[in-house]
Amino acid sequence: MNLNEDAYLDFVQNEAKKLGKLFVLDSGEGNDFEYLKKDWYVEDLSGWLIDENIKDILIKDKECNKAHVTFSSDYIFVKWYMKDDGELAIAFKRYSEC
Repeated sequence: MNLNEDAYLDFVQNEAKKLGKLFVLDSGEGNDFEYLKKDWYVEDLSGWLIDENIKDILIKDKECNKAHVTFSSDYIFVKWYMKDDGELAIAFKRYSEC
């Protein structure tokens, strides 16, 4: 399912969905890579990995600049890596795991 104009972000959101979660982007974190196989611009990301039923609360808190406090336990980093077969994959990691 294509949710964005960014196929890599769609990939990240679909991987979150496999976990029964929703990924809400905060920012790009560098580690840039041109994944030519799929014509994707890839980078590590940060954001919130949440249950979909609290999305509206998170968005409201983001607008009020308090999501980093109220949803701090849901804040994660998305780290990309290449699998042995040459396919790109991601891992959702908490700050303490990075």
